[in-house]
Amino acid sequence: MWINDEMPDTWVRDLTTAIEAHGWTIADAHESAIVIDLTPAAMHALDADPGEQLIIGWTERYGVDWGLGRADHVPDPQPLDATTPAEIAARTHRLLTTGSAT
Repeated sequence: MWINDEMPDTWVRDLTTAIEAHGWTIADAHESAIVIDLTPAAMHALDADPGEQLIIGWTERYGVDWGLGRADHVPDPQPLDATTPAEIAARTHRLLTTGSAT
């Protein structure tokens, strides 16, 4: 599935700031997706393959989703079940440290 719906610019800015406040580095951020390069610990927590990144974006299926992939393609996006940039950032942080968004 493609993450290809567009987030409003204010969401991109607020979400990027909130994720960085948790200590994560954003590789790319635009209206279609926020891309986070994985640290070795995050790769382990998420059981990610080398070269995969964490992608946060919007899809018609779930709303705000996350998935592992490359660039703007995420084979199996999962819902974050969060509605504000602060909630999304908190769940993203939890995901990157524990492998689970909940």
